[in-house]
Amino acid sequence: MRWDPTDPAQRRARYALLSGMWAVFFALFSWPYVALLLGVLALYWGISALRTEPRRPDPDTPPQPGGGRPQTTAAVGGLVTASLALVLVASTFTVQFVYRDYYACVNDALTHEAKQSCQQLLPRELRGVLGAGNS
Repeated sequence: MRWDPTDPAQRRARYALLSGMWAVFFALFSWPYVALLLGVLALYWGISALRTEPRRPDPDTPPQPGGGRPQTTAAVGGLVTASLALVLVASTFTVQFVYRDYYACVNDALTHEAKQSCQQLLPRELRGVLGAGNS
């Protein structure tokens, strides 16, 4: 079955898939607010596409084989990618909240040496991951 851009269910499913993929992209490249917006939109469109019945074809045209819900795969893909993006954004916000002393110290540091001294605010295991270098 071909994609019908006039079918609202198929259109929302495609929007969900595209929005979810872009949300993951923006979450990975540290644009969490854009990723949050796109992830929520993808969830909305994906759920909406799954709840909506596909448009009925014209009764004069013969039915095509493989009928059913062509939007299901795209909608589920959009839901999965949106969920992944929202988990990434939530983990980013959680890390920034838990280690806010470190991030405030780094933002307030005026020199490179002062920025490196902020690493003492992190646990030893995370200094290589969140910190700028070794201490």
